[in-house]
Amino acid sequence: MNILSQKKSTKPKKGGNRRRKRRDDGAVYSKAIPITGPTGQTEYIRVRMPKTGEKLGIVTQILGADRLQVRCNDGLTRVVRIPGKYRKRLWCRQNDIVSVMPWYGLQEDTRADLVYRYNHNQANWLEKNGYIKLD
Repeated sequence: MNILSQKKSTKPKKGGNRRRKRRDDGAVYSKAIPITGPTGQTEYIRVRMPKTGEKLGIVTQILGADRLQVRCNDGLTRVVRIPGKYRKRLWCRQNDIVSVMPWYGLQEDTRADLVYRYNHNQANWLEKNGYIKLD
């Protein structure tokens, strides 16, 4: 039997390409901001902007069992769950600035999922540009 005459398997390959899965609706979800580094030179860092439906908030209390209490910028206090893919990678403390996604359709005023935690420079930039008010 000739190798060229054999039919190649048409099974789909496992896994996917993350570039294809990303949403591309034209909105800007991150911005580059200049900061002065330790050497005195200007450095640029990226700040992730909240996507549609996400809320910014401040962690007010650590509840345990992968849950936080967050005061969101819409005035509501929500119990925020840390999803499984972030449990060991994303550590939060009190007064951290976080981005949360409310549970729309279920308990959107009381429950949410954690999406992102901002570092100190990013939080200062968000406060300076009016995205969130730090008390």
